[in-house]
Amino acid sequence: MDLSINEGVLVVGGGAGDSPRSAIFIKRAPKGTSAVDAEHMYLTQRFGRYGRAWQLKIRELVHEEARAYDLLRIVLADGDERMLYFDVTDWLARAESLYGSRY
Repeated sequence: MDLSINEGVLVVGGGAGDSPRSAIFIKRAPKGTSAVDAEHMYLTQRFGRYGRAWQLKIRELVHEEARAYDLLRIVLADGDERMLYFDVTDWLARAESLYGSRY
């Protein structure tokens, strides 16, 4: 899925993100965009403006079957809660190769 934004193109793949198996992954993000920023862009495109259409309740890094996921729990404007998994394994590997530290 390509999501056009003012700063460039955000390209995502994967599934709906409701489990590690269907995790969303960022294939490409505008230059200089962090994984967290890319996730925020995706959520804004999918659900609407942050603070009005949705709020972040909690973000945690979870590991399952040698993969790393950002698990985001969000609350929608109607009070419905969603859990979304973003596969960040490749982002973390790149950060480790650039900065030499484990996240």
